[in-house]
Amino acid sequence: MRTRPVGGIVRVTVGWAAFAGLVALLWVGMISRIGHYDVAVFLRAGAAIQAGHNPYPTPGTAAVYSGSAFVYPYLTALPFVPLSSLSAAGDLFVAGSVLAVLAGVRLAGVRDLRVHALVLAASTTVIGLQMGTFNALLFAALALAWRARDRALVCGTVVALVIYSKVFLAPLLVWLLLARRWRAAGAAGAVLAALIGVSALVSPLGLVDYVALLGQLGRVEARAGISLTGLLTGVGLSISTAGRLARLAALAVLAGCWWAARRGHDERLAYTGGVVAALLASPVVWCHYLLLLVAPLLALSRPVTPHPRDGRDPEDGPGPGDGPGSEGGRDTRGGRVPRDRRPVSAGPIALFAAGSWLLVTPHRTTGTDLAVTAVIGLPLVLSCLLSPGPDRTFGGRRRPIRPDVTLVASRTVRTITFGLLILGLAAVHAAGARAAGPYAVCVGLGVILAFAVRSTATPWAIPTSGGLTATPTEPGPADRVNTDEGPLPHRRTGAP
Repeated sequence: MRTRPVGGIVRVTVGWAAFAGLVALLWVGMISRIGHYDVAVFLRAGAAIQAGHNPYPTPGTAAVYSGSAFVYPYLTALPFVPLSSLSAAGDLFVAGSVLAVLAGVRLAGVRDLRVHALVLAASTTVIGLQMGTFNALLFAALALAWRARDRALVCGTVVALVIYSKVFLAPLLVWLLLARRWRAAGAAGAVLAALIGVSALVSPLGLVDYVALLGQLGRVEARAGISLTGLLTGVGLSISTAGRLARLAALAVLAGCWWAARRGHDERLAYTGGVVAALLASPVVWCHYLLLLVAPLLALSRPVTPHPRDGRDPEDGPGPGDGPGSEGGRDTRGGRVPRDRRPVSAGPIALFAAGSWLLVTPHRTTGTDLAVTAVIGLPLVLSCLLSPGPDRTFGGRRRPIRPDVTLVASRTVRTITFGLLILGLAAVHAAGARAAGPYAVCVGLGVILAFAVRSTATPWAIPTSGGLTATPTEPGPADRVNTDEGPLPHRRTGAP
């Protein structure tokens, strides 16, 4: 029986103690500081249902966008019917949300306590916990859907529940279709149709009226959020034109994922693209919605695992006996990736957490809070960036990158210049228009999408009319083996 060294036991104990101290500090210093407004809305809706009243505001009135009205699908209020009679129901829900965040990170296969701490301490997570939103549960559900992607019924049911709870996450269905997970997509469609049908039967608000209510809410709240629609309205476009352009951008992302899947990218790109497209298309995006991006980031931050059948690495290409369109006996046309075993890199999550604090700070944050956050968070972020994880963390063999400083600088300059132009147009259009936050979010979504494209590429194979063929890359000396009969063919290109 193996025994852990005393030094290891001490390190583990100190790590867990520090993590528990961080959770307690966040709870006392930030999360419990304000009222949990969103969960209060659900509790009032649960109490109204228990009393036999209509939980919805009257469509077409100002109550719809008052911030205290229940505007969610009817069945989401039912779990709050028994909770509405508890005096500490709000705190219980938020405590459960904290556990949901930690469970979501763990479902992604993360064992590093630094990653758990960074996800929990990101300002987008803290704001969602302060308000008592659904996003922690949605994040855990997204992580569960990815982990259970090989179990069609479980994955499809979870995806359906996520889409029913937040309609704007409907592009997640495209992930299942692009990955050729037909049974999971069928299960998601069936469960979603059943949920909508039950809602139509028991809800006091008809389906058409509910869609009109969401449209009214989106037209009013788009300008106050950080969505692409809000950014476009801030520079002078009408809400209808801005909404159409945002939906076209989301469709372009999904079309790009489809094209990339045909080029050999694995399904992590479709999974990421579904979440990114959902945030682009939604007219209402609040900063705490960005927690949902952590689920695909964790999936992207894990190295590609060897083939489950023979232990070969995906970079080695098809082996003997593997036909066109196969990868170690697995169908690659859907870009499926095998079960994940190797550690998750902490680097991308560290950048996300640091960027979230640059984008927005939690409610009622004081200078002392910022100082304490910097003292605790900066060493944590640096430790993750300086030791981001195992080799080849971001997928297969990386494509050659020009070590050209001017290239990176020129892209940065173009991004900043375009951002200044957006801010100028917003200032001309309206003095109080918000453009910096929405523009930063759109840039961040683009960066995550580019990271997904680069991480999911399989440079050892490209699609042709006859299936997958080896990438015509220059063979290196390590790929050649000399024998008495002459050099063997290169294992990817076939060159001698």
